[in-house]
Amino acid sequence: MGGEALVKLSNFLDNIIEWSGRIFCWFVVPLTIIILIEFVTRSLDMTPVWVDESSRFIFGAHFMLCAAYGLLYGSHVRIDFFVGILSQKAQAIISIICYLLLFFPFVAVWLYYGWGYFYTSWLVSETSVSFWAPLLYPVKFVLPLTACLLILQGISEVIKSIVTVVILSGISEEVS
Repeated sequence: MGGEALVKLSNFLDNIIEWSGRIFCWFVVPLTIIILIEFVTRSLDMTPVWVDESSRFIFGAHFMLCAAYGLLYGSHVRIDFFVGILSQKAQAIISIICYLLLFFPFVAVWLYYGWGYFYTSWLVSETSVSFWAPLLYPVKFVLPLTACLLILQGISEVIKSIVTVVILSGISEEVS
């Protein structure tokens, strides 16, 4: 696969994550409404059963499903303090190594167990133990979906790092 094709693939993956982030960020609207309902009803000592649980479900989904979007824009914790003193090429190489040895294995395990967690819940139509008793498998589906989105964005980040290494290697050869 040529460099131009890799860049196109990276841009395509970035666009998927961009749009998923734009869609899932809207979870904050129902979350805000539910929090307001909870605030008002608690002050009146009549909080509905569904309010607390649904606020946790929506907040968890919002937080998780926007994780890949955060990775796209570099809002995750990084080790830039140590790596920042290195050259851009060295930073890209370390990034590739970290993605391959740490990120992808972790997210693969997350996907594997998250899917099992969701699938088991779906098979038995698991419900919450609360009086409201909503189905839990839609909430648990967030785990494997988040892992898939993170894998897509991780692939894009590795491609960007590879392209950086190749470009900077080409520049250093031209200068020599």
